Amino acid sequence: MRTREHYDAELANLHQQLHELGAMAATAVARALDALARRDHTLAQQIKDDDALVDQAQHHIEERAVSLIALQQPVARDLRRIIAAIAISSELERIADYAKGIARLVIGPTGARPLEASAELLRVGAMAQASLAHVLAAVAANDEAAARALALEEDQIDLAYKPLKARLTASLTTSPDPARDVDLLFIAHNLERIADRATNIAERVIYWASAQTIALNP
Repeated sequence: MRTREHYDAELANLHQQLHELGAMAATAVARALDALARRDHTLAQQIKDDDALVDQAQHHIEERAVSLIALQQPVARDLRRIIAAIAISSELERIADYAKGIARLVIGPTGARPLEASAELLRVGAMAQASLAHVLAAVAANDEAAARALALEEDQIDLAYKPLKARLTASLTTSPDPARDVDLLFIAHNLERIADRATNIAERVIYWASAQTIALNP
């Protein structure tokens, strides 16, 4: 295999690994929402157990990317592609961490009452999950237009999250079990942060595609 063909194969392999990490993060988020809706402690524990695999996958991507930079000395678009892969893998690892955080809160301390997720909270979760799916599709296609569309999605999630946060906060003063209601507040925060991280990924797609460094959610 000629040098350029080998290099192109290495780049393709790097992004295949990134695609697989994205699927792992998306699965963690989907399972976290399912565990929340069904109060499923077994599924929540599985999310926690699988998080080490996400960390390992993200570490492998970083190692491979650094190796490509050191050995191939890529320029211009190829370098942006590798740098974007490093940044996106880090964002995906954090998204999986937020899913793990939700799983921990679903389980709660020994003897804690089951969480009662409102339809409003689950709706914010579905919106965050959709944003993640959309940005992963943008990564796979290197689709700058799709990445830019994430700004509007994030605005919509913020509009749904802010009143939810206000209501959960207000309920703490009258709740018979404020500790578990605080857990719901943290879950809402994690979901909002998943959407923020999806927007960060979109910014890296734009950088990869056009060399522009922009803030979609300044």
